[in-house]
Amino acid sequence: MMDVDLLRPGTVPISPDTILWFEFLLNPSLLKQHLSKSFPDPSATDLIIKFMTINSEQKENEVKIVDTESNDVKPNTTSKWSHRNLALKILSLKVAAHLKWDLDILERKLPVPIQLTLLQDLLYITSNLTVEIPAVPEFTMHPISDQVLFALVLYHRWHIRAIIYRALNNKQLKQQFLHIPGIQESTYVPPSIIDDIMRKLEAQVINSVNVLNNVLESKDISPKMLSFDTFQMLSEDSTEIKQNWENMYPINLEEFKCQIHYDLARFHLLKEKYQEAKHHIMQAKELFYNLSNSEDKLYCKIQKEFLNGCCLACEVPIEAVSCSLTQQLQASIKDQYTNILQILQADNITREIPLVYRNNLELDVQGGSVNRKIVVARDLLLQIQCLNLVRKILDSDIILGDYVTEIRIAGSKGIDVFFWALGSVLEKATDIDKKRISRYLLYLIHTSNIDELASKILSDPLYVALFDEKELEEIRKSVDIEKLELPDLLLKNDWGIPLVTYTQSSRIEIFELEQKLIQSYATNEIHEILIHLDGKHRMKPLWHVNSCWELPIPLQSVVMSLPRGFLQDYSYVLLAKSRELVMSKDFEGAIEILNVLEKEAQQHSQSGNTLIFKLCKLIDWECLLVEIWRCLHVWPATNICDTQSLVTRCKQCLGALQATDQVIPRQEIIEYCIVFLLNMAEWDYLTSLEKRWSYSEFAAAISSVCQDIVKYKGGRKFPREAWDMVLTAFGPTRDQPQKRSNSGNSGTNAGSASRDVIASIGGTLSRLREPMVLTVVISLLARLRNVLRDESSLELHTQYLSLWPAGIPNANSYNIRTIGELLFQLLIQALKYYPSNVPWLRLMGDLNFVLGYYESAIKYYLEAIMVASDLFSQPVPRSQIDDLVYRRMIKCCAHLQCYTQAAVLCQFLEEVDYSLAFKMAASDQKSCAPADAMDAYYHCIWDTTILEYLIHLHTKRGEHHRKQLAIKVIGLLELNSNNNEEIQREAANIRKAKFLRALAKQYVC
Repeated sequence: MMDVDLLRPGTVPISPDTILWFEFLLNPSLLKQHLSKSFPDPSATDLIIKFMTINSEQKENEVKIVDTESNDVKPNTTSKWSHRNLALKILSLKVAAHLKWDLDILERKLPVPIQLTLLQDLLYITSNLTVEIPAVPEFTMHPISDQVLFALVLYHRWHIRAIIYRALNNKQLKQQFLHIPGIQESTYVPPSIIDDIMRKLEAQVINSVNVLNNVLESKDISPKMLSFDTFQMLSEDSTEIKQNWENMYPINLEEFKCQIHYDLARFHLLKEKYQEAKHHIMQAKELFYNLSNSEDKLYCKIQKEFLNGCCLACEVPIEAVSCSLTQQLQASIKDQYTNILQILQADNITREIPLVYRNNLELDVQGGSVNRKIVVARDLLLQIQCLNLVRKILDSDIILGDYVTEIRIAGSKGIDVFFWALGSVLEKATDIDKKRISRYLLYLIHTSNIDELASKILSDPLYVALFDEKELEEIRKSVDIEKLELPDLLLKNDWGIPLVTYTQSSRIEIFELEQKLIQSYATNEIHEILIHLDGKHRMKPLWHVNSCWELPIPLQSVVMSLPRGFLQDYSYVLLAKSRELVMSKDFEGAIEILNVLEKEAQQHSQSGNTLIFKLCKLIDWECLLVEIWRCLHVWPATNICDTQSLVTRCKQCLGALQATDQVIPRQEIIEYCIVFLLNMAEWDYLTSLEKRWSYSEFAAAISSVCQDIVKYKGGRKFPREAWDMVLTAFGPTRDQPQKRSNSGNSGTNAGSASRDVIASIGGTLSRLREPMVLTVVISLLARLRNVLRDESSLELHTQYLSLWPAGIPNANSYNIRTIGELLFQLLIQALKYYPSNVPWLRLMGDLNFVLGYYESAIKYYLEAIMVASDLFSQPVPRSQIDDLVYRRMIKCCAHLQCYTQAAVLCQFLEEVDYSLAFKMAASDQKSCAPADAMDAYYHCIWDTTILEYLIHLHTKRGEHHRKQLAIKVIGLLELNSNNNEEIQREAANIRKAKFLRALAKQYVC
C-alpha cells in the first residue's frame, strides 16, 4: 500500500510498504513497479496530480494562461526550474505515457489546469520551448521531428476535445481537491479559473482545427508515440535534459488519421457544421473498418458504438447491424410512428428503452393530436398509454398520470386495450413480473371503479392463475357488487325529509363578514357588509381585521378622530382599499373608490363637523395623488390623463401651504405635485415658489436651468443652486459650518433643511419624466463624475457639460461610486421612456466603457448609431457620433479580442489611424469572431492601405485563404477607382452601413 499524501515522515506511523513521493526521484524503477500493479493505489492519474502539485509554494508551477493580446513564446534559457521540478515533470509525463496518452482518461480524471500544465510540460520537453498555452507557436510540417509532431497533434486534439467535453459536461461535477499555488491547504479549482481557460481556448480553436487539417493532408509523415522509456530521469550529475527519442512506438498512419478525423467530426458536430462533420466522419469510418481486423490499436481509442452514433447524426450509412430498440424507437418517430406499437411491446419484455423516451413519446402524440399537428390512428394514444402503464407496472415504478381515468373514459374499449397490452408480456413474464401484475390488478379492483374489470379477469385462465384463492374470492365479491341493483331511494338525494335548521354562531358570522370585507372592492358590497357588522358585538376594531390596512399618519389621525360609527369604519376601509388597488396598479379603481368616499363624506358634512370637512379635503388630495401616479405610470402616453386639470389642482394644493386658515396637504402629496409640475414644464411657477419649503428648492433650481436653456440655448453659465445642492447631497457626512440658505435659515435649521434637500433630491430623481429636465440632471451628474474622476481618457460626454463648474474643493471626500450608480439608474429610467435619444445612448456607452463593461458599451454605441443613421439608411452624422466614439468602440473590440472588427473601425476615423489598424490586424489570429464572420468583415474594408498591409501580413503567415480574399477586395476597389468622388464616397457609406449592421446583429440583436 502506498500513500503519496504522506509528505511529512514521523508525524504518523508509516507502513513498511509505503513509498514516499521523493523515493520515485531517488529510484525511478519504483514508478514502473507501482504502475504495473493490477489496481495501483494511488492511481496513475492521482500520481500525475501529486507530482504536478508537490511544489505548491513555488511560482513556476502555477498554471500559465497568456492573454491573447500578446503572443510571446519564451525560449528555454528563461526557465529557472530546479532539478527537482524538472524531475517531477518527467515523472508526470512517464505516467501519461504509461496511459498511452489516452485523452479519454486524462480528460475525465484530471482537472483542466492539470491537463493544461501537463501538455505545456510535454511541449517543453519535446521542443525545448517554454510554451504558454494557448499561444502555441506555429511549426512547419516539413521538416518536423517525430516527438514534436506527436506533442503538437496531441495538444491540438486535446484543444478541440476540451471544448467538446466542456459543452457536453457543462453541469459542474463534484469538485476535485488539489493544491493551488500560494494556498497552503487543499482546495478545489474555482469555476472562474476554468471559465477563463475555456474562454481563451475558444478564441484559439480555429488554429487547432487548421493544424489538424494540415496534418491530415500531409502524406509523408511517419507518426510515432512517446513511450514510458522515452523519458529519461535526471541524476544528481545531470547538467541538461536528454531524452531517448529513439525509444518510441511507431503508429499506423491510418490509425493516426482515423483518430484525428473522428475528433474533428465531433467538433464540427458541436459547432453545427454538418458538411465538415460528414466529411470527417466518413473518412474516420472508412479507416476504422480497415483497421477492425488488426491487433489492439495503439493510438486510436474510438468506440464502435460512438462512431456509429456520429454516422447516424451525419446521415452516413453504417453497416447492417441489428439496431437497438431505442434506435428503432427514434427511427419510428421520424417515420410517422411506423411500427411503434410493436417496438413498445418488445420493450415491455426487454425493458431497454429509457422510460423518459417513452414518456416523451406519449406527450408528443397527445400534444400533436390535440393541436392537430399530426394525424394518427384514433386509438393510438390509448394503446401507447396502456403499453407505458404495463412497462411501469413491470418496473415497479411510481405511476404518474391519468392512465386509469383514460381507461375508464374509453369504457369497454379501454378495458380491451389494457388487457391487450398485458397479454403481450404475460407469457414471457417472470414470477416477479406476475406478482407485480396481480398486485396492480387488485389495486385497480379496489380503487378504480372500472366496470367489468373483475369479470374480465375471471373470464381468462391466464389471469386467474395470477391469484391465490383468497384473492380470487375478493375478485368474485367485486363481480357480485357490480351485478347488485341498488334501490332508487339510495340513488337519490331527495328523500322527502326537510333539512334540519341550525343556529350559526355569531362569531362565525362576524368572521365570514370580515373575510368578505377583506376580499371585496365593490363599494356597494362594502357598504352592506359594514351595515351588517355595525349591529354585531365585535371583539376588535375594524381596522385590525386586516394587518395590511395601514394609512398615512395624517389620514389616520383624522379618521380616528371621527365619531365612532359607520362613517369612521367606511372611511378607513375605503382609504385602505384604494391604497391596495394602487399597489396593484389599478389606478382607475382606486380613484373610483375615493370618489365614492368623498360623496359619502360630503353628505355628512352638512352637520357642520369640521373634521368631516377636513376629511373631504384630504380625500380630494389623495385622489389627486393617485391621478398623478397614474399619469407617471402611463408616461409618455399622457393623453389619457387630463393634464391641464391636474396642473391646476397641483397649484391649488401647493397654494394651500400659503394659506394659514386651510388644511395643509401631507408631505408626499406636496412632493409629487412639485415633481409633476416639473415634468409638465411649469418652470415659471416653480421658480416663483417661496424658498422656505426645502422640498421645492431643488425643483426650482432645475426649473431655472431649464428656463435658461430654452431662452439662451445653453449659451451662458447657469445658476449654481442645483450644483451646490447636489454637492451637499453627495458631499462629506462630517459636520461642517452651515451656509445661510436662500430662505434665511442657518445653524441647526439649515442642517435640517440640508437633510430635507438630500431626501428631496433622492425622491425627485426617480420620478423625473420630462426630457429637458432629465437632460439637465443627467448632464449635472455626468459633469460631477468627470470632475471627481479627473481623467481625460475616461470622461463622460453629453449635452451641456461645459455649463457646470470644472472643479470642486475637497474632491476626495465625495463618493464617486454612488454618483456613478445614480447616473446609471437615471439613464436606464430615461431610456425606458425615450429609447431613441442619441446623446443618452452615447452617454450610456461611455459609462459602461469607463466601468469596464465593454460588450455593453459597444452595444449602446451601436444603438446610438442606429438611431442617428435611421437604421443605417443615412450617413452617420459627425455632430452626434464623432471620432471619440469610434476610438472607444475600437478599444472595446480589442478588449473583447475581436481585432478584425477593430481594424475595420479604424477606417471610420476622420483621419485613418494606420498604426492602430495595423496593430489590430496583426492580432486578428486571436479574434473571438467566427472565421466566416471575419471573412465577411474584409468586404467592409475600403481603405487600400489597410488591404495592402493585410496582403503582406497573410503572405508572411502563409494564410492563403485570407490573402486571396484581401486581393479580391482590393481588386474590386481598383475597378471602381475611376468613379468620381461622390460615387466612391457613396460606396464607402454602403460598406460602413454593411459593417455596422453586422456589428449590430452580433452585439445588439
